[in-house]
Amino acid sequence: MAASLAPYPLFAQSTAADFADLSLEELMNETVTSVSKREQRLSDTASAVTVLSNEDIRRSGASNIAEALRLVPGMNVASVNAGQWAISTRGFNSLYANKLLVLVDGRAIYSQIFSGVYWDLEQTMLEDLDRIEIIRGPGATVWGANAVNGVINIVTRSARDTQGGLLYGSVGDVHETDSGMRYGGRIGERTYYRVHAGYQSTDDYPLANGQSAGDGWQSEQGGFRIDHHPDDDAQLTWLGGATGVETGADRSRNIHTLGRLTRRWSDRSSVEVQAYFDHTYRDETNGARGGTDTVDFSAQHTFGIGERNDVIWGLGYRFSDISVRETNPLLAVRDGDLETHLFSLFVQNEFRVVPDRLTLTAGVKLEHNDYTGVEVQPGIRGVFKPTERQTLWASVSRAVRTPGSLEGSDMFAIVFGPPFPGPGGVYLPRVVGDPDNSAEVLWAHELGWRIQPANHISVDVALFYNIYRDLLSIGNVSQFVPGVPFGSAEFPFTNNLQGETYGGEISVTVSPGAAWRLSASYSLLLADIRGPASANPHLVENSSPRHQATLGVSHQINRRLSADGWLRYVDNLQFTPSYVTADLQITWRIDDRLELSLVGRNLLEDQHPEQGFSYFATLSEVPRSFHGKLTWRF
Repeated sequence: MAASLAPYPLFAQSTAADFADLSLEELMNETVTSVSKREQRLSDTASAVTVLSNEDIRRSGASNIAEALRLVPGMNVASVNAGQWAISTRGFNSLYANKLLVLVDGRAIYSQIFSGVYWDLEQTMLEDLDRIEIIRGPGATVWGANAVNGVINIVTRSARDTQGGLLYGSVGDVHETDSGMRYGGRIGERTYYRVHAGYQSTDDYPLANGQSAGDGWQSEQGGFRIDHHPDDDAQLTWLGGATGVETGADRSRNIHTLGRLTRRWSDRSSVEVQAYFDHTYRDETNGARGGTDTVDFSAQHTFGIGERNDVIWGLGYRFSDISVRETNPLLAVRDGDLETHLFSLFVQNEFRVVPDRLTLTAGVKLEHNDYTGVEVQPGIRGVFKPTERQTLWASVSRAVRTPGSLEGSDMFAIVFGPPFPGPGGVYLPRVVGDPDNSAEVLWAHELGWRIQPANHISVDVALFYNIYRDLLSIGNVSQFVPGVPFGSAEFPFTNNLQGETYGGEISVTVSPGAAWRLSASYSLLLADIRGPASANPHLVENSSPRHQATLGVSHQINRRLSADGWLRYVDNLQFTPSYVTADLQITWRIDDRLELSLVGRNLLEDQHPEQGFSYFATLSEVPRSFHGKLTWRF
C-alpha cells in the first residue's frame, strides 16, 4: 500500500494474471513528484508516501476525495456531519485541522482565515483524477509553511489522456444523486482540451437520537483544461473551475484558474513557471461571511552538477486579500479587511554518494510572511538501497505552521461559550488573535523501510518521533471590556502548548493468486501534549485515534465482474467510541464502454459517530448507505 493499491485496470485487454504480476512488480517503481517537486521513483524517496491511482479511487466506491483518503494508512478521516470533514495525519485532528497542506494541481487550498481546508468545496470529478500523492510527515523544505504533519497533492489527468466522452450518474438513499459529464477533444495536432460538469446531492445524516440533523447538502461544479505541447519536451497548461455548495442556509463557492509552463532540456534539466488565482467565499449561519482572493506565482529550476549532484531551486510570491463581515452576534468584526504577502525561496541538492545505493538530500526553505516574519525550514534525508527490492531511509527536518488571520491578527473576535460573571458585570467569552504570536514549530525525525521480499508481497514501514514547540491554543483572559447587556472577556490565542508524538505505520500488500489482492495496514499514534489546564492539552492529545487498522480485499471474479471490500477499525477518541465498519463495491463491466457499480458503505451498523467534539458545527453520525452508479464512455 505504499504505492498504487489497484490490482487490475478496469478496461484492460490483458488477462488478470498479467496484472497480478505487473502491478506488484511496478509497486517499487511508482513515480511521485510531491517529495522533491520533481519526478522520482517511490523506492528512491526518503518519506512515508502513498499514491492512490485513478483505479484505486474508482474501485474504492468513494464519492469524494475525503472518502478516498480513508484508504491511506495513518490518515485519520472523520465525518463531522454530512458535508464537513476532519482530516489529518499523525495527530491534531479536528474540523479545523491545520497541520496538513493540500494542493490541487499545484494550487494550495489551505485557508488563511481558519488555517485548514474547506473539504466541502473540493468536489473534483473523480473520473478525471490521475492520482493523489499523500506524504505522511513534513514537506516544508520544498512546500513551505503549513506542510507540517503531511502533504496531500491531488493531480488531475492531462487533457490528452481524457479524450472522448464520459457520462455517469448514481442514485442512493443517503448519497442521493451524483451525476456528471466530461468531453475531451483536440484543436489541431498538439492541443488537447476537456470540459466537465457535475452535480451532487446528499441527504441529512442522523443525530445520535436518530432524528435528522438537517445537514444535507448539494453542490454543482464545472471546469475546463487545455494542454498544448509545442514539442515533445514542452507543455503549456491552462485550467479553471468553479464549485458552489449549499448546506441549509449556508452558501459557499470557489472559482479558480491556473496556468503552467514546463520545459525539459534533459532528464536532469528542466524549468517550470506557474501562476494561479483563487477566489473562495463563504456565507455561514455561524456568523462568518467573507472570503479570500489569492494570487500566486512560482518558478523552479532543476539542473545537474557533475554526475552525482542534482539541484532544484525555486522562488514564489503570494498575495491574499481577506475580508470578513459579521452576520451573527457570535462574531464581532474589528478590522474586516486584511492583505497578506508571502515571499519564498528554496534550494535542495541531491547527492548520489554511491550511485544506485546511497543518496543524501539536503535543502532549506526561506519564507517571509506578515504574521511572524522570516521562517527557516531545513531538512536532510538519506536513502540506502542494499538490494534492488529493498530501501532504508531516514530524515530530520524542521517545519512551521504560521498563524492564520484568526490567530495572528486583530481581525475579529468569536464567542465560544455562555456568559459568565466577572469584575463589574457579566461577560461573553470571546477568542481573539494576537499579532505577537510566534509560528508553531516541529522537529521531525523519521525512519522507513520498504521491501518486496517476493514477487507477490510488498511491505512498507514508517516510524516517526515529532517534537512540537509553541503550539497555539486559547490562553487565559487578557482583558474585560464592559458592555450592555454583556461585556466582552477576551481570550487570546497564545503559544502555550508543547509536546511530542511518536508511532508509525505498516502496510502489507499480497497477491496470493492471479485474481486476488489483499492489503492490510496498521497505524499507532502516541502523544504527550503539555500546557496549562485552561488550554485543554488532553483534548489536543486525544484528538486522533491511537490505533487504526484496515483490511482490503479485491477479487477479479472474471473479466467483467469484480468485487472490492474494506474493513476498518478506528480507536476511540475522548468523546467518540471506537468503531468497526465495512464497505463493499461490486462492479459489472457490461461491455467495453458501459459499467455498473453497486456500493454499500458503513455496513456493520445503522449509524456511528466519528468526530465527537467541534466548535461551530453540527455533529451528526454516519449512517449505513447504498448507491448504484452507471458510467458510459463514448
